[in-house]
Amino acid sequence: MKEKIDFSIVPHQYSMCLNSKCPKASTCLRQLAEQSATEDLQYWSIISPKHLATLKGACPYYRPDTKMRYAKGFVGILENLPHKQMQAIVPYLMGAFGRRTYYRVRKGERLLSESEQQMIRNIFKRHRINVALEFDAYIEDYDW
Repeated sequence: MKEKIDFSIVPHQYSMCLNSKCPKASTCLRQLAEQSATEDLQYWSIISPKHLATLKGACPYYRPDTKMRYAKGFVGILENLPHKQMQAIVPYLMGAFGRRTYYRVRKGERLLSESEQQMIRNIFKRHRINVALEFDAYIEDYDW
């Protein structure tokens, strides 16, 4: 049996789904969040059942209840590079994330998805910097 979702970890104003008859309801974070909502919750954000009834094919709102591996920070990677290589690569990383977000992801204030981790690896490869890219920490969490 899957672990029950603790409603306190559901992001604020996360859109929930009321369609319990959906074939993927048992593995959808939106449905599982709705099932774990507490009685004291006064206001909900939901996906319109009328809108859902008009959808054909795969639901675009489906979020699987499997946890993903997020990276947290890459200060250690940059510190282990020679200074010239670090100076050469940082502008490309800033360009990929934007200046403010770059500093947040570098310090680990914002987690990096698997695709963002791969993007960083690709930037290093393009610039022929062949180092083991072990991020500062890894966290398993839902892809809300």
